[in-house]
Amino acid sequence: VCTPAPVPGLAIAPGERQVALGTVGVPHLVVLVADVDAIDVVPRGRRLRSDPVLGPAGANVNFISPTARASEWRMRTYERGVEDETLACGTGAVAAACALADWGLAKLPITIWTRSAQRLEIRARKTAAGVFDDVWLGGEARLVIRGVIN
Repeated sequence: VCTPAPVPGLAIAPGERQVALGTVGVPHLVVLVADVDAIDVVPRGRRLRSDPVLGPAGANVNFISPTARASEWRMRTYERGVEDETLACGTGAVAAACALADWGLAKLPITIWTRSAQRLEIRARKTAAGVFDDVWLGGEARLVIRGVIN
């Protein structure tokens, strides 16, 4: 897991407290806000996702805010390719948890609640070199469709 890093040159909007870019399979921009419900995720996510500072491929955008409980956070995601808000993003939750730990705002393990009200628990170890490894993502898994292809 790539350790989240600052994004020089990225213009953040009022209320966006901190940002970091990390890669968990794909690039994820983590944006710390006071309340994810106050964010208009689609237009803001679209703007950030395609910011030239992030390169031609852009990044998924994960807005994260604290809950009343320590080490529990809420997340909403704008996903590239889908080009819309999605109900959950496991790799985005991992990137967000690593950013929160890196910023000193939370200690691992961290619980993140998705837009679909699913609980994800992220465990990881930060090495002496400052890199996150031994990453675990836990949460509910459901069969949503079954089919046969002939």
